[in-house]
Amino acid sequence: MKLDQLTFEVVQPLVGTSFWAEFPNGAKVELRVAQVTKIMEGVANSRLRREPFSIYFHGPKSYLLKQSTYMMKHERFDEVLPMFLVPVGEDAQTYTYEAVFT
Repeated sequence: MKLDQLTFEVVQPLVGTSFWAEFPNGAKVELRVAQVTKIMEGVANSRLRREPFSIYFHGPKSYLLKQSTYMMKHERFDEVLPMFLVPVGEDAQTYTYEAVFT
């Protein structure tokens, strides 16, 4: 699976499963898929190759990932996928991150 092949339909069934943010030093952080949402619904944009969507992840409160691109691995995909993550919220147990795909 290549990053440009990810679609809402491919990712939606992954809610509740884990991606792992992998670091060059070998460390990993588990990020659970909390929600997958369509964005810009109803907007006709023939320039886009896929329907835009966001993936929301919950990560451990013990480690805040800064806004950046992370190499993400999921057991369903052979390739490691680069994803730009933005911290968008937190609660007592987790940080929430969003990755937007257009």
